Amino acid sequence: MTKFAGQAERATQIYAAVAIAAFFSSALVYLYLGRWTVTMGTDYWRIYEIYLNHSWLESALLKINYHSMFFPSLIFLADLRFLHGDQQLLFFVGMILLFCTVILLLVPLWRDKTVGFTAKLAGTLVVIVGNFWMGRATMMVSGGNLCSTSLAIGGALLAFLWLPITRIESARALKAWLIVIGSGFMASFSFGAGLAVWPTLLLLGWSLRLPWRLLAVLLAGGFTAILIYVLLPGGSGEISSGTLSSLLTGGTGIQRLCGLLGAPFLYAEEAWGSLAISDELATSLLSLTCGALGLVFAGLAVVPKLIRRDLGRSKLELIGLALVIFDLLVMVIIIVGRDDNFRENPSEVSAPRYFFWSSLFWAGLLVFAIQRAEPTKWLRWPVFLIALTIPIVAFPSHYKEGVGWRYVNILSESGAISLINGVRDVNDDVNETEILLAPPELVYRVAAQLRAQRLDMFADGLQDWIGLPETSLFAGRQKSEFFKGECHVDGLVQCDGTSAAKVTGRIQKRGDAIPKTLVIVDPAGVVRGVARSWTTNKFISRTFYRGWFPGRDFLGYIRNYDARLSYVVRCADDGALSNEKIVVDTPTTTLQRP
Repeated sequence: MTKFAGQAERATQIYAAVAIAAFFSSALVYLYLGRWTVTMGTDYWRIYEIYLNHSWLESALLKINYHSMFFPSLIFLADLRFLHGDQQLLFFVGMILLFCTVILLLVPLWRDKTVGFTAKLAGTLVVIVGNFWMGRATMMVSGGNLCSTSLAIGGALLAFLWLPITRIESARALKAWLIVIGSGFMASFSFGAGLAVWPTLLLLGWSLRLPWRLLAVLLAGGFTAILIYVLLPGGSGEISSGTLSSLLTGGTGIQRLCGLLGAPFLYAEEAWGSLAISDELATSLLSLTCGALGLVFAGLAVVPKLIRRDLGRSKLELIGLALVIFDLLVMVIIIVGRDDNFRENPSEVSAPRYFFWSSLFWAGLLVFAIQRAEPTKWLRWPVFLIALTIPIVAFPSHYKEGVGWRYVNILSESGAISLINGVRDVNDDVNETEILLAPPELVYRVAAQLRAQRLDMFADGLQDWIGLPETSLFAGRQKSEFFKGECHVDGLVQCDGTSAAKVTGRIQKRGDAIPKTLVIVDPAGVVRGVARSWTTNKFISRTFYRGWFPGRDFLGYIRNYDARLSYVVRCADDGALSNEKIVVDTPTTTLQRP
């Protein structure tokens, strides 16, 4: 190796290590600060309505929106039963499962002796970007989504990694078979598209030259999983002949497949420029071209292995090829199952929730390319260059989504505090609970049950403070917090036929700290409402959000509001009320109820 080549190799290694650290650390910050802290999304409000009105067994077995989520349902139900439906805990469980998935990808990469240190760093960068890119955040900031999808992909990866061991004639082969079959069922019944694990195992088994009897076991496992899925209660969906003919006629299915695979490039381009995602842009030449190239490269990777049946020399090659096949089949299931949605709304093909799978397809393709290119001098550096530029291409959309989901996190806290106060904040045709990403009436209906059982946002019992004398809180303990700020009545809202007021303002306490929980008290010393603030560390705000979220704002409500009275806000953190009070500024003009 020449001196220049050695220096280029070292520079590449340093860049890859720095890029891994930067992308991974920023992803952790964006995911943590953008996570769903309360129940959000129409699907999960409906899921929890089912959980609250059915037995645990019925809830776990029921297919919801054509998805069988038996294994994640056990986590959700345990959280409801023992941990008061803590959505943040679900997020952390989901993150642990995501880390396990990443480890399942990185272990074979770093144990593979067919590639060098530079290739391993490049592969690690691809795996980190593929798993932690915030373009996938729709399926990652939600603890429920993260648990379901991570169990599906984690189970699939575990089955793929243990599949080669099943051909060994020893006692270890039985253990391997139990893991493969068990992991396959975990993937199948954690997320609807997880059923793609069985045809993937069959194709991999064929390429690994497994005996026919072992392929028959895999085939039987797949049929059993499908049979169980069909027999489970709830809709299984029907694939009509019209659907299949429409997908095959005129290449509609291939076009949608290319659109799904190329959509991440579309969003990366949109983040770099001033483009807006629309129906026309969603089927643009860029996404279709990138998707078509992905299909071509996937064919060049998969087909020779199926013909020669020589897979298994490298675990890195195995895992890369497995990801490509599995995610392609997942996309096929999505195309067939979502045909009606795609026909009514063509831009749905570029929906971010599908990036969870398409990003793993590209990661698998690049990992496979890195392993294959390592011994070829003329191909090695071009593949490395592509891998090393991925974080640069992805970072603008990574940052944009991180900012967007932090904003959604703040809005979700606002929706939760309106439910805790029992008000319906509807002004100018905007409902505060709509930011919980579900129809208001569904939210109000399920929230009443959550309140009655002190679950989710009601677990802390803040709703019970309303109407109590302030002296009854914390056994009357008070302390000086150097609490200061300003606030005002922002408008009137609905509250069970009585008047209620929305209060907003900015506050802080000792050492520029931001109070988390506040109470609003009337002149008689009775708590009339509670409030919550949202904060972002100054260093984090400057470093990762360019100072967008200083975090001194708060939102609260006053029930039974009387404009003639003077209300004050007190900090209610750390088991004591603050000695200091902030007077709520009331408007000089009479407010009208919505």
